[in-house]
Amino acid sequence: MGHQATTTPNSYRARMREGIGRLPPASFASVMAAGIVSRAAASVGAHTVARLLLSLGVLLYVVLVAATAWRIAAYRSRMAQDAADPARAFGFFTFVAASDVLAADLATGHWRPFAIGLLTGGALCCVALLRAVVTVARNRSARPDGSWFLLVVGPQSVVVATTELRVGPATAVAGMCCWGAGVLAYATVTSLVWTRLRRHGVSPTELTPVYWIAMGAGAISVLAGASVLQSACWYGSVRTVITAVLMLVSGWATALIPVLLGAGAWRHIRHRVPLRYELSWWSAVFPIGMYAVATQRAARATSAGLWQEAGRTAAWAALAAWTLVGAVILVQWSRSGPMSQRNEPPG
Repeated sequence: MGHQATTTPNSYRARMREGIGRLPPASFASVMAAGIVSRAAASVGAHTVARLLLSLGVLLYVVLVAATAWRIAAYRSRMAQDAADPARAFGFFTFVAASDVLAADLATGHWRPFAIGLLTGGALCCVALLRAVVTVARNRSARPDGSWFLLVVGPQSVVVATTELRVGPATAVAGMCCWGAGVLAYATVTSLVWTRLRRHGVSPTELTPVYWIAMGAGAISVLAGASVLQSACWYGSVRTVITAVLMLVSGWATALIPVLLGAGAWRHIRHRVPLRYELSWWSAVFPIGMYAVATQRAARATSAGLWQEAGRTAAWAALAAWTLVGAVILVQWSRSGPMSQRNEPPG
């Protein structure tokens, strides 16, 4: 018994070190999901749940920042490999989006200085990542997948947080320019991913929940555009163009929902791929929550009542999805421990 007592802590520390070494770049997707579902819950009056989710998101963020710092210090070569891998490099944008989602949630009250710090860190990281990831994407071996849409989610989250915080007089104009660039990037990534799928197809095992980010990128583009629309008194053709783009992107994101649900059924029902927890499930929860928040914000910005109802329905769906994934995690941890979870999702 004495020998077991002395080896068990060492074994746990070894597992923890290995877990840190294998920490995926996309690990901040869980923070993104908690933060945006918190806003979705608040929009339907579930304020207690919203506060709990926001607190959990902040806690997860702090833990993951510490774990990432540890990984940078102790496993620099693995970080470099991830940054050069087209299948994983885009996952680093989850840090940007997580920082900015929390910044938008904490934009008011005495947490505002903390929110500004989150926005600053997220924006600086976004600038650094853009050049690196574009270089990686040019690699001939790169195979565009759902994780590539994080290239849109990251920068658009900066627009959302900036407009929420209103950090300067030039915010509205700069936000509109960045939002427009994000929409163009969304169209480009959509074209790249669609071309790859049409030419080479995708197997059931490859069709992971990470493809839901395609819808999430559209939804956050709608939220960013609606935020820009409300950030200043736009008149004439400018307002008309922004509203038209919002309607187009929102319609596209809505059309993707049944497609993605059908793809999930094709994967798990027809081809019997086991339905088990993987980190990329948070990549499906986040888009649902983002769709809920974005459509309701767009409804207020454009006075479109239909979007308001769609957003409220999606908010409850986001809460259900978050609860389901959370329950699966708890069941898995109760059976085999938290360090045994699958740690190698796409992106």
